[in-house]
Amino acid sequence: MKTNIKKSILKNTKFLNKQIAPFNIGDTFIVKISALGFKNLGLAELPNGYTIVIPNVNLEDEVRVQIETIVSQKTKYATAKVVDFIKKAKKTLDVSSLPRVGEILEVTIAKAGPKDSGLVQLFENFTLIVPKTQVGDQLKVKITRIKANYAFAKTLNDVEGGSKHKGPNGFDRRKATIGAQKLNTRNMSTEKNTMKNDESHQNYYSVGSKIDLILPKSAKSHANYVIVRLNQNNDSFSKKFYVFIKMGLGAQLGDSVRIKIMKTGSNFAVAKILKVSPMSKYQKHLLAKNSVKKMIRTGMHFGEKTIRCHANMRKFVWQRKKGKNQNRPLIKRGRHLINLLKTRRCLTKALKQLAKYAAKGRTFLFVGTKKSAAGLIARTAMLTKTSFFVNTRWLGGMLTNWKTILKSIAQIRPILKEKQRIIKKILEKRQKIKTRLIKKVNLLRKRSQKLMTKGKFLIARIKNNKHGFIENSQKLVNKKTQLIKKNEILIQKYTQLNLKHKKFVQQNQQYRNMGNLLIQQKNNLLQQLQKDQAKLKQFTQLFLIGQQLIVLKKSSNEQGKQILALSYAKFTKLLKQTEDSSNPVSYAVPNPPKQVLNTIINSMKIKYDINNEQFSTSSLNSAKTQQFSWAGNNVVFSAVAPELAQNANTIVVSKLLNKFTRFLPFIRVYIETLILRIQNNQALLTNIHPNIQVIKTKINEYDIFIQKIVSQLQLIKTKLLAEQKNLLKLKIKLKKLASEQRLLKFLPKLRYLPTPKTKMSETIQVLMKKFVDPKMSYPMDQIYDDKLKFTSKKIAAARKQKWQRLEKYFGGLTKMAKMNKKQISNNVAIIIGQQEEMNAVRECQKLGIKMFTVVDTNCNPRLADHVIPANDDSRNSIKFVLGEMLTRIRLAQKLRKKILSRRIRKYSNKK
Repeated sequence: MKTNIKKSILKNTKFLNKQIAPFNIGDTFIVKISALGFKNLGLAELPNGYTIVIPNVNLEDEVRVQIETIVSQKTKYATAKVVDFIKKAKKTLDVSSLPRVGEILEVTIAKAGPKDSGLVQLFENFTLIVPKTQVGDQLKVKITRIKANYAFAKTLNDVEGGSKHKGPNGFDRRKATIGAQKLNTRNMSTEKNTMKNDESHQNYYSVGSKIDLILPKSAKSHANYVIVRLNQNNDSFSKKFYVFIKMGLGAQLGDSVRIKIMKTGSNFAVAKILKVSPMSKYQKHLLAKNSVKKMIRTGMHFGEKTIRCHANMRKFVWQRKKGKNQNRPLIKRGRHLINLLKTRRCLTKALKQLAKYAAKGRTFLFVGTKKSAAGLIARTAMLTKTSFFVNTRWLGGMLTNWKTILKSIAQIRPILKEKQRIIKKILEKRQKIKTRLIKKVNLLRKRSQKLMTKGKFLIARIKNNKHGFIENSQKLVNKKTQLIKKNEILIQKYTQLNLKHKKFVQQNQQYRNMGNLLIQQKNNLLQQLQKDQAKLKQFTQLFLIGQQLIVLKKSSNEQGKQILALSYAKFTKLLKQTEDSSNPVSYAVPNPPKQVLNTIINSMKIKYDINNEQFSTSSLNSAKTQQFSWAGNNVVFSAVAPELAQNANTIVVSKLLNKFTRFLPFIRVYIETLILRIQNNQALLTNIHPNIQVIKTKINEYDIFIQKIVSQLQLIKTKLLAEQKNLLKLKIKLKKLASEQRLLKFLPKLRYLPTPKTKMSETIQVLMKKFVDPKMSYPMDQIYDDKLKFTSKKIAAARKQKWQRLEKYFGGLTKMAKMNKKQISNNVAIIIGQQEEMNAVRECQKLGIKMFTVVDTNCNPRLADHVIPANDDSRNSIKFVLGEMLTRIRLAQKLRKKILSRRIRKYSNKK
């Protein structure tokens, strides 16, 4: 179909070499832009003498144009618009650097041209031709026409406006005079040139000066002002200048306007709009053109077959403009073509009305049972959130017989609620996965962009100094090897010292153990000495007592006295009697104290039990505490009682003392053994003492050695740590080098990574469809099975079939169950495919529901309130219309929410 349209356009086009007769409005030509006119408009000169004015073109462009207006046949001027670019110029000139038609310049004629004309060299490869002039003339000229490499001008006697030295877009008019004067006088100082440029800069931005410019679409706005930056780049200076333009006269961003400067500063000015160029409306036509192109892509212009065409739809069909069949509908392959310009108007009107209804809070009913429309209608209704839909079949009385339909809806409602809950969970999971994917993709995008910037700097650095980059890397590698060697040497020293340290510590420990053993021996010997010395004292005392008893026995024998030995009990009784009676019995040898008696008994036991070398602990302790000896009391064996004194031949002694005298030889031997033992122990003590001192000296020496080794180890540790830090720094630098080398390898692949966000979103959608969505599917039949657990298979199958059927027909209308008839009549119906949905149309008419219908050529537009003439069979065309509707409805709903929230706040503040 598109090829046929192109062929028909080519048939209607007329070429330059064939065109001789005058042309009409609407004719198309292929022309070449030969010159530039006022405001850089393109001029094409035809062979029949006509010149066509064409906007938005460059010099030497070949374009297909369509005639819009013919100014006059006498002057032979016409205006046209560009239909298509056939061939663009090889070298596009910078229009801002060229002079404009109507500009006044001061020049000096440098060369002579053909037919008494003068030539002025303005720029390189660009000359100005002035007729009827001579070389050396200084003139004021006005430019009439501009070509690719030259321009025409005419002489002026009087210059209009002294302040118009500089044109718009930064062209300095005095630059032409400077360029001409350079040919004749090259010895002018640079200071004068700069002064002239500065003066021209000040004159150009003086109060009251007028400038023609295009308001950039990316300009920033503040209040009612738009901020535009003008760059002035001349030979002597380059300065940024900001203009605050007050918006007015219906001007918009992207329009070409004329402004007047009201106030000026050092680097800014305030201006107002004087005039808006009528050519700026051309941009609006382009918008319409783009929207129509979109409609053509979706296939909205294809109608039904001519046999099915409705009479009321003829006004929405393309009409022929020429030929025999003029003002008759255009037919292609037996089908009518819908006029998309009219569809665009109808669509804009319908969208405005829809937005109004949505802002008022009305709900929408989407109806479309065709296969191409069913899925799209369900989707749009779900996304609008306050809409209902019917996409399978419109049953008779769906709205008029609402009571009966409510009963069937009540049966499905619990199942649908369960389904909605499951779908909500699935969608939430899906959204989480999508957000994660988007975050990861954005992170990758940012990283790749950073890597790209780093790569650019790296390449620039390598280009500046290729050999330096390689030398630095080699130096770093050599440093690393040196540091590793140093570290290895230090580690070897450390291990050797550590081994020495361990050996010294072991030897020191051995000597310490030996010293401890000697000290223990010394302590044991000292204890033994003390015990032996105490025993010596005791036994010497006993020996003295025994000697005194022997002396007493000898003296009594010499005197002829008799010794009577009694037991300890009898002896004590006798003593008591003598104490009680006044007459003493005899001489009595008194017993020593109990402590001495105990020692005597223990010494006597030693003889019988020689293995037991120690005395009883109780006797020893008592002897230590009291230290009483019987011999030391200076007992006098004199007559005590008067009776004994009368009979002095008897001496009474206890048996214990009598027996003790027999043990004196044993005590003597025992004393000798004790003395020998004490001497041996003292000799041992004298030998142990020097050994202990030697061990102490050696321990001290080893301690000093160990301290020295520890200090050396600490020094090596500090050195190692310092070297390790240097190694870490080197490693970081080497890692950077390695990463830079990897980056250089990876850069050619990386340039494809920073893709635009639109492509990223497309890739994410593809990933979601391929990998995520198949896993997110949930078996919906399981809901029915859970509900019909406790019923028989036959009843379960019948009920399941019934519920599925009801869900199929009334699934999109369940939320309408809460509505009354009045509320239902306030709905807005959006119907796609009127011919198939006539029952729905009639019911909506009965209830007074407003209808928006997508109408094809076989439909009746009078049955709908708002009509959108378009193809209702194509899925793409339905998608386009529903998408536009959805955006408008959603925006209106958001506005409604904002307004309601503000009202609630005001009401709460008042309270």
